[in-house]
Amino acid sequence: MNAANPFIDLKAEKTEILTQCNRFPTAGHYWSQPEIDALIFAFAARRPLLVRGEAGSGKSQIARAAAKHLKADCPLVEVIHPRFEALDLLYRVDVVERLADAQIQKLDETNKRYVKRGRIWQALDNMRGDQHHIPVLLIDEIDKADADLPNALLDVLGNRSFDVPPLNNCTICAPDHRWPLIIITTNEERELPPAFIRRCAVLNLNPPKDDKPFIEWLIQRGRVHQHLAIEDSARQAAAEQVLDDRKTAQSAGYPKVGLAEYIDLLAALHELTQAIKDEEERKQSQLGWLQQLSAYALVKHAEQDQARLPVTPSNPSSPEAD
Repeated sequence: MNAANPFIDLKAEKTEILTQCNRFPTAGHYWSQPEIDALIFAFAARRPLLVRGEAGSGKSQIARAAAKHLKADCPLVEVIHPRFEALDLLYRVDVVERLADAQIQKLDETNKRYVKRGRIWQALDNMRGDQHHIPVLLIDEIDKADADLPNALLDVLGNRSFDVPPLNNCTICAPDHRWPLIIITTNEERELPPAFIRRCAVLNLNPPKDDKPFIEWLIQRGRVHQHLAIEDSARQAAAEQVLDDRKTAQSAGYPKVGLAEYIDLLAALHELTQAIKDEEERKQSQLGWLQQLSAYALVKHAEQDQARLPVTPSNPSSPEAD
């Protein structure tokens, strides 16, 4: 691994197998050149990487794959919600515990007992023991918060340090001001402040727009989930159904289905047919289940029709083999 920038060694089209951990299931990641280049720049510039793109396009998985490449633990994760406060990423003060201690005259005057470390502080702690160990922090769906959250992080991201007033304004920073690798995702549901975006490296993670490249893009990323035993014809048919429903949703002004729904289909087909040993029988069963069940993965809106077209004899709607 390159000591100056570990992502220089990454090769495009490499497959990364992501093993199961406490928070995440087993998965696979397909490295694209834009992802690698964005990580190289973010690491070299010591900036967080803001990954923009539609929901379910694999944005948060980049953090898992980056952590695996860095030989780090699973990334620390903070999923943002509308009531999330920016200070919680740094620290919070447990005022209830402090009040309880004050009532029994056991107050910690230093406040160390009451200051709880947030995810950014935890990530900094993880790299203090070894400057060559770079932890990964995923701040997921930052667009769920209002503008106060990214605005409150401007100084923190700019200076790569922050003060803690309850602890006599002590300054928290990393060795040599090397920052953990922070990956921030947004589904673009809310516009982020320009000043916040300027402090980030930015990767626009968008699937291909044309039909054939989009289908190939889905199949390519579906194959890296090697724990899913899916026949090639079922992979192709599932990708074509995703494309059809994606077009229908887009023409009606609905959010589009994509990679996440495609992987859900493959996972369901694997679960339903993994006991079938004969390849031809498994193929027919997977095609049948796909025709019967795919609408419930792909049709997300009340106005859309979940009925599928009649199935041809070579693609039975009733997967009797199961």
